[in-house]
Amino acid sequence: MKKIFVSYNFNDRNTSHSIKGMSKDNSGPVNGRFVFVEKNVSGEGDSAIDREIKNTMLYCDIALFLVGNESHNSPWIEREVELATSKNLPIIVMRQPNTSGGIPNSLKNRDYKECSWSAQNLSELVY
Repeated sequence: MKKIFVSYNFNDRNTSHSIKGMSKDNSGPVNGRFVFVEKNVSGEGDSAIDREIKNTMLYCDIALFLVGNESHNSPWIEREVELATSKNLPIIVMRQPNTSGGIPNSLKNRDYKECSWSAQNLSELVY
């Protein structure tokens, strides 16, 4: 089973965490376990945020970027793109329901696969 780092804007936490229901652990079709940065350490400064992202991403096989209305201009999502790229993780972009924001700027010149908000579509990209 793949370990999937999930990148999301903290303002989209409820929608983002609903993706857990798509995994085989929760009777969904996706052969992966989703991991998230759970602690909001933004009050502790940039180095604390960077450390939290690195620790969460450490043993991941895939990076999944959930795109909402504010994802394209988040500096921490940009940092997650840099870290995922430095680890050579395959990148998947999945649009959250009822959103129209752009993809993070740092993904525009990178290789990634894209899918709609669908457990079946995501399962076809996680193998």
